[in-house]
Amino acid sequence: MRLFLFLFLSLATLTPSLSQNEEQLSQLSFDALNDSILKYRFTDFDKNIQAANAYILKGQREDDKIEEWSGMESIALAYYRNRNYKEANDQGLKTLVFARENNLPKQEMRSLVFIGDLQMITTSVEVQLDYYYKLLALAETQDDGIYREGALNKIASVLSLSGDYEKAIEIRKTTLRYYENKPIDSAFTEIKRNSALVEIQNSLALEHIQAKQLDSAKMYASLISKYKAKEIDSCYMVYSYALDGEIAYQEKRFNEASKKYRKAYSICPSDYALLIINKAYSLGKIELGAKNYHEAIRILQQGLDEYQVIEAEEGFMQDYYEKLAAAYKSIDNFERASYYYEKYLTTQEEYRKLGDEAKQIFIANERETFKKEFDTVIAEKEKKQTYLNSVLLGGSLVILTLLFFLLKFYRNKKADEVKFEVLIAKIKAAKTPSEIIDTKDAVLEEKTANDVSPEVTAQILEGLKKLEEKEYFLKQDCNSYNVAKKINTNTSYLSKVINSHYGKNFNTYINDLRINYTILRLKNDVFFRSFSIQAIAEEVGYKSADSFTKYFKKDTGLNPSFYIKNIKNVA
Repeated sequence: MRLFLFLFLSLATLTPSLSQNEEQLSQLSFDALNDSILKYRFTDFDKNIQAANAYILKGQREDDKIEEWSGMESIALAYYRNRNYKEANDQGLKTLVFARENNLPKQEMRSLVFIGDLQMITTSVEVQLDYYYKLLALAETQDDGIYREGALNKIASVLSLSGDYEKAIEIRKTTLRYYENKPIDSAFTEIKRNSALVEIQNSLALEHIQAKQLDSAKMYASLISKYKAKEIDSCYMVYSYALDGEIAYQEKRFNEASKKYRKAYSICPSDYALLIINKAYSLGKIELGAKNYHEAIRILQQGLDEYQVIEAEEGFMQDYYEKLAAAYKSIDNFERASYYYEKYLTTQEEYRKLGDEAKQIFIANERETFKKEFDTVIAEKEKKQTYLNSVLLGGSLVILTLLFFLLKFYRNKKADEVKFEVLIAKIKAAKTPSEIIDTKDAVLEEKTANDVSPEVTAQILEGLKKLEEKEYFLKQDCNSYNVAKKINTNTSYLSKVINSHYGKNFNTYINDLRINYTILRLKNDVFFRSFSIQAIAEEVGYKSADSFTKYFKKDTGLNPSFYIKNIKNVA
């Protein structure tokens, strides 16, 4: 079931108001407060938050940034466990900002994991991947192999979601080798290594199951089953029983599947609400497979009643609803079957939005259309074989046309290559980004700035500098009115100062900042180069790809796509 994708681990944030009770609690030790957080994490949301706030307050009083961040993490996790996903995301972002401001790279990486995991439900998989790639880059900078492999496995999960099991499996095998070869020490014990290996082997087995490669899944299941409880973190034994249960289910050995899954859910019992719906799905689908339709309905319906799926989670429920619809249909309750089948169709559409699945379908459709067109051309050509003269004439015309366009293409390409080299030279010569593209307007909006005092001019220029440092120019609401408001002046003075100091109008000033930022980021950021032109446009403040392309070409003489293609060989 898709809800399994929801089993995340991560972080937190600060709630501003602290009660008197929290002040008193903050006098306790960090260990005592942490015990309270753990005690109430599944049972009492308010007490969990209260203990976490006290933890934060203690960290602030003792000027311990790491402990303060840990308290913030607890709040984000509390929101997540309480299924307040938007609040969890907002709090997670605060932990990320806090970690960056206080130079806490370990905590920053944990924040990136938590926020990245949440994007699947709060925004999109595209944003999720962005966080995972940021995590990967930071882990490589910090030379942290654990987080690097963690980031790669997060990316592998998205590949698996898109149906590209082959690439996902390839990444996991690399991570498997990393942990197999990682030396044991006081921090990375044998139990930690074995537990990591079990987790990766479990992911590999599940992906082989999804790819209908049951023999390979069995191989990894057998590797996991060889571990004894004392050789791994005890709760990791869940993987062994659950995997055996899933393989038995796939092979229609339903009694064995039920025993294994029940054993899995008896290990490390937890009040975590998500386990209720996952257990109901696992056991319910087994009863459905065994044709125990009434029992399947009882289990699946009870799971829904106890868990109470919220709107944000509906996109993960397609498999669950499909099983319920099939069970009701099997006992001729067509009204309920129809109800859940409609929900299945709706959630199937929602789930499709989460990953690259839609993109993959589009690509598949394009390929199919191309194949049909190609087959049609071949068929027509075969019909006309007897008309040799016509074919030769047509072929000659095609060749001439191709030569014409080829010549035109190479001329344009050569011209673009020259422009590209000029741009690269500008980038290398520029001491600051503003020196790459520095457009001067022949006609200025304001003729003179004589009525603006030197003090006001200095204030405006300083304000503009601060907004540039904050990259406000990347916001779509960046206009002269909002800029003037932010630096406490009016649009007339703002325009006059920009005209006189920069020799350009306000719009040209903003466009130059955006294009210079884009040029450098595309040069230095591999992941950014993989964005669509529309996504790049929106990222740097434009509402449409056409508008972005227009200004990019105006300033550089090149289409963005040409620059992206060629900068790979330079960056």
